[in-house]
Amino acid sequence: MNILPFEKYEGAGNDFIIVDFFEHGEFIDLEDQQFIEKLCDRRFGIGADGLMALCRNEPYDFEMKYLNSDGRFSTFCGNGSRCISLYASRKWNKQQFKFVAADGEHESIILQNNQVKVRMKDINLWSQTECGILIDSGSPHLIHYVDNAFKHNVKSEGRKIRNEYSKEGANVNFVQLIDTNKIRIATYERGVEDETLACGTGITAAAYFHAIKNKLTGIQSIDVDSKGGNLQVELRIEENSSRAHEIYLTGPARHVYSGFYEY
Repeated sequence: MNILPFEKYEGAGNDFIIVDFFEHGEFIDLEDQQFIEKLCDRRFGIGADGLMALCRNEPYDFEMKYLNSDGRFSTFCGNGSRCISLYASRKWNKQQFKFVAADGEHESIILQNNQVKVRMKDINLWSQTECGILIDSGSPHLIHYVDNAFKHNVKSEGRKIRNEYSKEGANVNFVQLIDTNKIRIATYERGVEDETLACGTGITAAAYFHAIKNKLTGIQSIDVDSKGGNLQVELRIEENSSRAHEIYLTGPARHVYSGFYEY
């Protein structure tokens, strides 16, 4: 019998298993899709939207490897990055980090009350597709505007669209306009194949397009309501351009429990 030590964290209701490979290397096989899927199973495993591995990668403070609950490696996870940053802060008693993930370099800062601020990748463009507005904010996202995001049938409608964009699919975000600097969002996540209570890269993509759609320029702050809580996206939009940089996602992260999984 083997024993896997793990941590359980959540960020705005998006929950994750964190496995620390920093001290002893990769002691489980992240390529074992069936095993990772079992760990994330909510009936027969620990239960989570995904799994993150904290890995050594000099000269960075750490590398974040992320897998969805289907056991497959995925692209960047904004909520997950906040959670793994909080774990690293508890581990090393540090408040700021430079780390690398699937989409490149990132920075994170631990704020008061377990709020965590993560620098996201720049967004240079968006495109109109037959499936909706397509934006890459670290992961591919489709944007659809609806009258009431929280009452929309996210799972049913998202499942119909998620595979139409490409073989790998895209996340689908249903966005409700509240006012100039506030939106509401519900997201269907590929890999999880269900609605999640929040999606960091989806929130970032939606806030970015909201700013573009409303012709906002300069430094902007967009409040985003998700079913898992409220988050904020700060970004700088260049005039007469679709380019956004200095993009930061801020929201809650929380340690749920520590445990051991026997297998």
